[in-house]
Amino acid sequence: MQAFATRLLIITLFSTSVTIATGQDSTQATKVEPILVQSQGLIFLVPQSRDKLMAYSILTNSWSHTEIAIEKSSIPSLKIQPTVGNTLAACQIGQELHAYSAKTDVWSKLRLPQDCKSNYTIGNNLITAYVKTKADTRIYVFGEDAKSWSGVDLATGTQLPLKQDQE
Repeated sequence: MQAFATRLLIITLFSTSVTIATGQDSTQATKVEPILVQSQGLIFLVPQSRDKLMAYSILTNSWSHTEIAIEKSSIPSLKIQPTVGNTLAACQIGQELHAYSAKTDVWSKLRLPQDCKSNYTIGNNLITAYVKTKADTRIYVFGEDAKSWSGVDLATGTQLPLKQDQE
């Protein structure tokens, strides 16, 4: 009896509640959450507003951003999937590939051709993007010391002139 008296009795009550969404504002139903990814050398942030990509560099102790153009109506369904390495980050949104270096604290935007197939990877100190169109296949690189993208046509070895935005 004494052993029974010394035992701790824990009672957990479970309850459920139902909320009826009558008269609820439509912006609440489509609310999106910010995206935050941290690595050893940076923090990557996509704010709830979805109007920019932001990064904090541990090396420079500063925040920087690059603007993105997204229609407000597409925000709830838009999939933004950033890739983050130790000091580099990248994110493709539509026909734009955004790259960030925490070492240089620079964003660079690569405009991809229409109707292309592309993929990118991040290594220790380099972002590599492969872009295939009907006419050619290209490789673009952005290193941790870079201030802009660099590209080469894989068939001819010709260095590609790039019109890109640096921020």
